[in-house]
Parts: sequence; C-alpha cells; structure tokens
Amino acid sequence: MQKVFVAEIGNESIVIKAFVDLDTANPKLLGQGISYTTVPHSDIEAGLNSAVQDLEKEIGTVGSLDEITIYASSLVPPHRLEKLKVPSYLKNKLRPTSEAILRAAQVIYEEVGEVLVIDVSPVWTNVYSIIEDISQETMAEDLNVINNPLPLVKLIGEKKLMEHYGSEWGKLNTINPKTPKEMIFCAELTAAAIGFALKRHAKSLNKKNVNFNKIRWIVGTGVGLTQFPNALEIFQETIEKLRDRLFEDRKGIAILLDKDCILTSLGVIPKAYQKATWQLMRESFGLEN
Repeated sequence: MQKVFVAEIGNESIVIKAFVDLDTANPKLLGQGISYTTVPHSDIEAGLNSAVQDLEKEIGTVGSLDEITIYASSLVPPHRLEKLKVPSYLKNKLRPTSEAILRAAQVIYEEVGEVLVIDVSPVWTNVYSIIEDISQETMAEDLNVINNPLPLVKLIGEKKLMEHYGSEWGKLNTINPKTPKEMIFCAELTAAAIGFALKRHAKSLNKKNVNFNKIRWIVGTGVGLTQFPNALEIFQETIEKLRDRLFEDRKGIAILLDKDCILTSLGVIPKAYQKATWQLMRESFGLEN
C-alpha cells in the first residue's frame, strides 16, 4: 500500500495529508495531521515533524520525512521562502498555494469544462477561473476573513455590523467559531468576501472580453469556508445572490463544496496520478457516483 504525503505550509498552521492507492481504482485520503507553523522561526521542518506526529495518531507510523514520498504547497510568499531553511526532500516539490489550486482547477476543466474556484483561506479570498482554455486568478488579501478582517469590515460597513451585532462585534471574529452568534457573524464575513472577490474577478475578465457565461462548475474551498457545518448552504446562497448579475446560463451551473478541503493538496500531486486526483475531487464534492 503505497502512501503519498502532501504538506500544506501556511502562516498559521502546517497540515499533512496522507493518500494511498493513487495508482489504483480506489484512491483514498487516509488521514491528516496538523501543527502550528514554525515558519516565523525560519524553520519549516520542525512544524512538518510536529504535523507528522499528529498524523501518526490517526494512521500509525509514517517514517522519516526524507524517506517517504512527499510534496508540498506553501502560502509563504516567495521572498520569505528564500530566507527559510527548506528541507532537501522538498527541493523542487514545493509549489505556491495559488499555483496548486490553479493546477487542480485545470484537472476540473479538462474533465467538465469551464470552472471557477473560490478559495477562502485564513489570509485571502482568491478566485481562479479557466475559461476557453485561459486561466486567470484574482488575489485579494484585503478580503481576509480570519487573520485581519478589518479591510473586509470596511467594505461591508462597520455601521451595518454594529447594528446587527453591537459595538463588540470584533469579539465574535474567531478562528474557530463555536457559539451560534460567532457562527452567524463569521459566516456573514465569509459570504461577503466571496461576493466581493467574484465581482472583482468578473470585472477583471470583462476587461479582456471574457465573462462567466460558459462556466459549468463553481467550487468553494479553503478553511475559511469549509469550517462551517452549513458551508455548502452558505456558498450556494452567496452564489445565488449573484446569479442574475454575473451568470447568464444559470441553470447549467453546478455549485459545489470541497468539503475535505483537498484541492490544494491534489494540485501538487504529479500528473501521473490525475485519474486518482479527479476521483478524490469528486468524492470531496459529494459526487462519488
């Protein structure tokens, strides 16, 4: 049973996912481990080892990182990454997160046609599209729903939020919303970020005489979205509000959630396993059959 590991290196955490049987008809996501990032200490490897230890609680012994098959994506900006000590076993196997998601979107495009992917991560809300074989991405660090939501709050209107949640609305913003009021508040930020990001992306495409009319699938990913129990409902309702404005062929669009938050990892797995990555995507989207 061959295992392939993928690390997602972020500013707040490091996640390692374990996949098995990618060369068979039944590929599986075996499990994942998570650790606080050690990037601020200029050390990626310590965080990776900690995430592996967490993963081992779920799947058993992993082994030494320099002896396993591992790939990685990174949210860390390239200029910062150059100053970090990158382990030798990740040389030429480390891709920017945005590139990984775009590669995953390419797989979807090759299978079903034009696609939009919205990534609501802790540090940005980005939109990726592949339309008529042309890829485009819109990066928006000001649409940040977790780490620094103040720019997003200004776009929504602080007065509006105060009317709904009171003067202490800032206390409701948390990485792990748990109370009903925290859930509602954080979901509102997430929905607003998605809406603003899509409008910006559409505006960028319009300048190139490209629109969303041929889009077949819209996929939501990123922990800023997938953390909610009703994430698919939030995502679908947000897209529905924009349908008349942005999407001409509204009936032909599938709105899907990457519930396993797996797209980034699948985007760094080699193309030789594309059949397996496509199957794992479909399962994460709830399209097993």
